[in-house]
Amino acid sequence: MDEKPIQIIPYLSFNGKCEEALQTYIEAFGGEILYLSRWSENTFTQSPEQIGKVMHAEFQLGSTRMSAGDSYQAGDGNTDIRLMVHMDTMEEAARTISLLANGGRILSPLKPHPAPDDTGCGSVTQDRFGYTWIITCPNQAKV
Repeated sequence: MDEKPIQIIPYLSFNGKCEEALQTYIEAFGGEILYLSRWSENTFTQSPEQIGKVMHAEFQLGSTRMSAGDSYQAGDGNTDIRLMVHMDTMEEAARTISLLANGGRILSPLKPHPAPDDTGCGSVTQDRFGYTWIITCPNQAKV
């Protein structure tokens, strides 16, 4: 079997808050929306509340390409995935955590990892859309 390079693209599902979530993530990490389509009167599949919401979006955060959309399938969107981002400094990490925690909650504050991994720091934050972000950075006390 020939190996060919692949790119695995995370796809995040939201129930009507996709555009708000993308703007939050772009503010937190930098990036841009590369493509965005909306549900219309001709394309909605579950309920009229879909009309005008995001059918499909592609966006970039740093060098990571991601996709998302407003899904109106039975039940809430699956937010079990955890997204991990390495930041260059504690200041960047703290700023990002603060933005993600707005309307969400910090599950574990930014602190040094235990030995022997104590050259890094980490925090776990659940954003207001239900996704959990693991934000890491170097431990400046150990650099």
